[in-house]
Amino acid sequence: MSKQVAIYACVSTGEQTPDNQLQALRAVADRMHWHIAAEYIDHGLSGAKGRDRRPGYDRLYEAIVRREIDLVMAWSVDRLGRSLQQLVALLSDLQTKGVDLYLH
Repeated sequence: MSKQVAIYACVSTGEQTPDNQLQALRAVADRMHWHIAAEYIDHGLSGAKGRDRRPGYDRLYEAIVRREIDLVMAWSVDRLGRSLQQLVALLSDLQTKGVDLYLH
């Protein structure tokens, strides 16, 4: 059975596009024979904002808590959060729920 994967992409400004992040992460999932269960994207939102201001990130977090996925994929750690406190909380929840993390 292949891993159930969630891809998270985030761009800080409205002029940027998450396409390069998504293409690279989809290619890795394809090579690894992982099933992409969902993609969560935040446009024009800083990683410094909390979950309540990042709807894609909030939905990703809900999928983690409900154990709907086996693996979270992101372009880089700064796409997931800009503060150490945010990242530690995420990593703790990933570990507690048995969800792996792939950073490109």
